[in-house]
Amino acid sequence: MKRNKLKAFMDSKYFTMLLSFVMAVAIWVVVVTFFSTDARTTIKDVPINLNYNAAYLNLDLEIIEKSIDTVDVTVVGPRNVVGSLTKDDIIVYPQFGNVRMAGKYELSLNAVKTSTIMEYQIESLSNYQVSVRFDHLAEKTFRLEADISNLIIPEELMVDKITTTPDSVTVKGPENTVNKIAKVVAVVEQQEVIQTTVVPAALVLYDENDVQMDATHISYDVEEFNITVPVLKEITVPVLVDYTNVPAGFDTSLLKLALSQNEITLAVPSRSADSINQFIVGYIDLGTLDTESPYVFDVTLPNGYKNVKDVAQISATVSADNLAAKSISVKEIKVINAGEQEIEVLTEVINHVEIVGDKETIENLADSGVIAQLDMTQVALAQGQQTVEVDIIIPSTSKAFARGTYYATIRN
Repeated sequence: MKRNKLKAFMDSKYFTMLLSFVMAVAIWVVVVTFFSTDARTTIKDVPINLNYNAAYLNLDLEIIEKSIDTVDVTVVGPRNVVGSLTKDDIIVYPQFGNVRMAGKYELSLNAVKTSTIMEYQIESLSNYQVSVRFDHLAEKTFRLEADISNLIIPEELMVDKITTTPDSVTVKGPENTVNKIAKVVAVVEQQEVIQTTVVPAALVLYDENDVQMDATHISYDVEEFNITVPVLKEITVPVLVDYTNVPAGFDTSLLKLALSQNEITLAVPSRSADSINQFIVGYIDLGTLDTESPYVFDVTLPNGYKNVKDVAQISATVSADNLAAKSISVKEIKVINAGEQEIEVLTEVINHVEIVGDKETIENLADSGVIAQLDMTQVALAQGQQTVEVDIIIPSTSKAFARGTYYATIRN
């Protein structure tokens, strides 16, 4: 049964067609292999080698621009050879013999095989000429200028001194172009800025007539350029003089303080302007309070702040009109926070303790109303006898304090 089907297939037109196709392929393979040995192919985009036989390098010239970068190369040779060729098997190069000085030249292109062993021929090139411009290279360093005219700054804000990063740049390019550069400017794109910002910038070249120059063949020693734009807001705030060494419980509002200037106008970073409600110009030490001479403070601002009206100093005077002073002797000396330590106070009385305060309070203050307190947590205790500082406390009032520093002698 199977034989009958096979015989029927072999007698059909389909078998004849299949057999004809197989025979045609076989004949083509034989012809290609044994009779037709040559083939033609085109290798695309072979790069032009500008360093091959580059005599121009001896003239201290550099290639600034060229009209084309690659050519297509047609080759002829044994089919099994040309079928495996790549760009690396051919060098295309200009003939530099006519190059004598800087300028633009039309140069002929040649092509050679990288290996003389392979049997094929270079038949043609898609281009036989390339336009090349030569020039001497030069470099020069410029201090960067900044152009932020494209920035949009709200009216209530101001821009402080801007800086560029880096602050200078080295320009390299054709000698004739570099020699014409008068300045290099870092320019920012248009955008709104409401706080201190670092903005990327692009470089623009200008000649001595402030005409923008073509920077096509120019390179720089740095790739990224930025401009720091400090954005400030003007505020006017009260001036404050505060106190140090204020005894616990003492009411400093008792002190009548007069300032040479009660407020100051500052330009501060816009992002922090709303949080600033006063300006502390300095401190008065109550331990050495002087009501006879003014305290003069230099106006020192944090980094990034600006003194709009250039106020250099502010003076503060504590009035003595409502104050009085009294010298008393303190006999009660208390030791606190001694723990298990046995502390013996050798000082029996601290004389000449100056108390300053409200006139009525001072008038009615007796020696017994003042105590000296020694807090052992504040003492670096040593074995034996030592002299330590004590706090003078007036428990009955917040309108007086001790001026000066006082000591007692103890023994451990």
